[in-house]
Amino acid sequence: MNRARTLAAFLLTLALASTAHASWYDDYDAGIAAARSGNWNVVVTKMTAAIKGNPKEGDRTRTYGAIFINYHPYYYRGVGYLNSGRYQQAIDDLERTSGPGPENLGSIGELLDRAKRQLASTSAPEPEPVRPAPEPTRPVVTPSAPAAPVIDPALRDRARSSLANANRKLQAAQQRRAGGSAQYQQAATLFNDASGRIGGVKSNDDLNAIITMAENAGDLADLATAPAAPSTVPALANTVPPAPTKPTVATEDVLDSYKPRLRRALQNYFAGEFGDASRDFEVLVRDLPTNGWIWAFLGASQYSQYAFEGEESYRAAALKSFRKAKSLRRWSGGLPDKYFSRRIRRAFNEVG
Repeated sequence: MNRARTLAAFLLTLALASTAHASWYDDYDAGIAAARSGNWNVVVTKMTAAIKGNPKEGDRTRTYGAIFINYHPYYYRGVGYLNSGRYQQAIDDLERTSGPGPENLGSIGELLDRAKRQLASTSAPEPEPVRPAPEPTRPVVTPSAPAAPVIDPALRDRARSSLANANRKLQAAQQRRAGGSAQYQQAATLFNDASGRIGGVKSNDDLNAIITMAENAGDLADLATAPAAPSTVPALANTVPPAPTKPTVATEDVLDSYKPRLRRALQNYFAGEFGDASRDFEVLVRDLPTNGWIWAFLGASQYSQYAFEGEESYRAAALKSFRKAKSLRRWSGGLPDKYFSRRIRRAFNEVG
């Protein structure tokens, strides 16, 4: 076996990462993303966490290194309070903020006027009750049925479109004979769960959850691959491989203890066992902390956990791993599509 070629193949697929708690700027990013989709309770939660980590606003607030962001968490939390019916809290935040951040949800003056009008309408005194006439006739009050929740028709169409797109990706995976892979099975489970919910949605939040599940199912279907075919190349008789050079032999000796762990981590990743893959890559990062490939694969494993389970801490950890991978090497054209799904490559490219 050509040991130099084997080593090159391993070095090509190296990657590294470490688990980390979400920082204030990750909470800020997550809060802005929630504002775009109208999840106002999440906006309030994430912006409160960001303010706890960094209460000072600014148009150029430093996050780490030479990275600066337009940081106005009080603006977004004020909008979240306003849309959640907490008008006094909205007024307090909107009077404190110095301007909108990267996502403009309306001028501060207009938002403040709206919050004050709503607060005034809810705090207006009750009208004086009318004194009943002598021997009044008590009316029969028929309780009214509660108003049905308003469902956005465009959001429902988007949910159905997302399900159709995921179904096409599952069919494509079957056509390339990847139906037996772990990624395909996970994608099919998510798709079936999302399809079963579409007929009984009760709110726009239900539709947003279905869209997320369908998109995650499509990403997992893209990752599904058929089992590798056995090699049919016959061995060449009487062929003596060239003797390896001393640098090649030394490299093999130095990396020999890492190769079994790296092989196991990559096998778990490509088999869809993303939790095991994350733990394996976390062990490798302690020994090979400057390898950008290992950071990239760790970030991909963590982001895949986020895609499948929806746990925000996995996404925050993945973004930190991607930042580390970018700091260690240049990625011409981004992550290669033969190892990483489109959604992972997009998340990697969007990291500052």
